[in-house]
Amino acid sequence: MASPSGIRAGQAFVELFADDSRLVRGLNAAAKRLKVWGQSVTAAGQKMLTAGMAAVGGLLGSAKVFASMGDTMAKASQRTGIGVERLSELAYAAEQSGADLTTLEAGVRRMQKAIAEAVGGSESAQEALANLGLSIRQLAGLSPDRQFMLIADRLAQIADPTLRAAAALDLFGRSGTQLLPMIAGGAAGIEVLSRRARELGLVMATDDAEAAVVLGDLVSDLWKTVKMGVFVIGSALAPVVTDFVQRALGVIRSVTDWIKANKAVVVTVFKVAAAAVASGAALVALGGVLSALGFVFGTLASVVAGVGTALGVIGAVVGAILSPVGLVIAALASLGGYLLYVSGAGQQALSWLGQQFAALRDTALAAWKGISDALAAGDIGLAARILWLTLKMEWQKGVAWLTDKWIGFKEAFMAVATEAVYGTAKILTSAWAGLQTAWVETVAFMSKAWTTFTHHLVTGWRTAQNWIAKKFVQLMAMFDESVDAEAAMRILDEDFTREQRQRDRATQQQLRDIEATRHAKRQAIDEEERGTLDALEEERERRHVERRRQYDADLKAAEDAVAEAKRQWQEALGEAARKRAEIPQTAGPERVKAIGDLEGFDFEGLARRSVSVTGTFNPLVAAGLGTGGPLERAARAGEETAKNTRKLVQQAQHGGLVFA
Repeated sequence: MASPSGIRAGQAFVELFADDSRLVRGLNAAAKRLKVWGQSVTAAGQKMLTAGMAAVGGLLGSAKVFASMGDTMAKASQRTGIGVERLSELAYAAEQSGADLTTLEAGVRRMQKAIAEAVGGSESAQEALANLGLSIRQLAGLSPDRQFMLIADRLAQIADPTLRAAAALDLFGRSGTQLLPMIAGGAAGIEVLSRRARELGLVMATDDAEAAVVLGDLVSDLWKTVKMGVFVIGSALAPVVTDFVQRALGVIRSVTDWIKANKAVVVTVFKVAAAAVASGAALVALGGVLSALGFVFGTLASVVAGVGTALGVIGAVVGAILSPVGLVIAALASLGGYLLYVSGAGQQALSWLGQQFAALRDTALAAWKGISDALAAGDIGLAARILWLTLKMEWQKGVAWLTDKWIGFKEAFMAVATEAVYGTAKILTSAWAGLQTAWVETVAFMSKAWTTFTHHLVTGWRTAQNWIAKKFVQLMAMFDESVDAEAAMRILDEDFTREQRQRDRATQQQLRDIEATRHAKRQAIDEEERGTLDALEEERERRHVERRRQYDADLKAAEDAVAEAKRQWQEALGEAARKRAEIPQTAGPERVKAIGDLEGFDFEGLARRSVSVTGTFNPLVAAGLGTGGPLERAARAGEETAKNTRKLVQQAQHGGLVFA
């Protein structure tokens, strides 16, 4: 049994363990909070550091620009003898006229040299001044900037451009021609640009320029000190680097000696490397060739498949056209046997053709009559020509029909294609114009926003400066009773108000210029869009007109071919009829039976005995009928007739053909 002391000891252990667990959890929670806090503090510090570095970088950049511009202006002022304020005004005028401060300084220094030479008695210099109506006395007591203004005013009065350029070269040297746009308006024009520089706050003060010189010199000293520090570091490292270079030279020398002693090994390595390169290049080329061949074979397969399909369609069309033509030839050959009275198959063929070829009956009968007339007249060549012209005429009719259908389909397809192409071009043109317009509007908006922002920024900065200046005047008045604080603050306010009005006018003018530029660009974009759309519309209409004209010409050519074939056929028929009419009734064979002489002949019975299938004619089906039918028998009869006709022609050529 446990003792009371043991129970109290166990209780104490449990309490201590529980307290320790709560302590550990509290420490872990505190560690997490401190970690999160540390991360947030670090992030804030990084952001502050980034912002500070950006601000410091911008300010240092501003200081560098200040030092550079001020140093340049101050030293140019020292070289020319023109004050910094006046020189900055003239520099602005030169830059607005296409020159710069360097050109202006060179021109002023050459002018001063010419005036000094004229004072020293130089006749050429005095003559150059006299050409402008000036004398040494007029220029002697003037400052360099006033001398420049006076000479510029006299140069502007020279009407001849050649003489004006020559005078500028005499007085300003090679810079004279570059300064001509600046002095074109004379002293008044330069003064306008100078006033504009003052209004924009572009005039540099002498104190600022001198401060910039001091800052520039300090920066230069700092840079020289840094470079000297780098030099000292280099001098300290020189022994170590020298030792390393000497060791490297020794290693390189050893490698060079080994290469000289083992040239064969180097050549072998080079050959192996070259072989590897050549093999790799060959494998790359072979892979390219195989890929190209695969592409070519694939393309050829596609082409062959397309050609096979096209030939199948053409074969079907030609079969549809030639099937009735072959039947007509067989029927005409059978008619030739009838006309020669070899058998009575001509009557049967005439009856069968009259039933099956209602559309060709009139033409066939006329052709058969012409052939019979030619044979009765003894002109086998004319009979053959009538047969050929009949086939040619029917062929031309089929071609004309196909041409008409093909042109109709092609016209519909090409019309849709043309509309699609030029419609797409118009859409793209409008889209491009829309993009250009959006860009112009965006640039104009950003320009206006930036102009307004800078105006308010400068206004705020000037307001702060004016407030600080007035407070400084009040502070001075507290220590010096002679300072008239009210008058000084009134002058400061008047200056601030005047400058503010100038800034407002300048800002409004910039906004008007931006709006004018935006309007001009929008107008140019709209005109370009309209011109492009009009050109596309004209081209589209021209394509339609040319295509229809070409289609009409093709259709007319097919119709003319039909008309020409029909004319030749009719002339051949007329010639055969005329020749037959010229033969006496007793001089030729018995008259060929006319269609009216066949009345009473049992055509229907003959058809039932000879034709096993009746129905509507289909040329594609007729072309594939089995052997042993009436068509095959007609074809064999045609072949026999053709052989007999060839024998008759040969006998006629030898004079052995006699008609009883």
